[in-house]
Amino acid sequence: MNRLANIQHDKLLHFFYGTLISFIGIGLCGLSGLWLTVVAGAWKELVYDWWLGRGKPDLMDFLWTILPALMFILLELWQS
Repeated sequence: MNRLANIQHDKLLHFFYGTLISFIGIGLCGLSGLWLTVVAGAWKELVYDWWLGRGKPDLMDFLWTILPALMFILLELWQS
């Protein structure tokens, strides 16, 4: 349990919003809707953080955002 306590708050927020966006994408388009999570994560890091200069772009932030989508894909593969 201590490992979870060591995860940065910022990364947990990326995971939370990645999960939320993944649910919306699945609800709208099925598994192909998970691309919405990838696009949203990339947009946040490349456009909002880097191009607009409103944050610090970070590859790990992007990976924490798309992690829920990857988990949904693995669950789908495991169930079939």
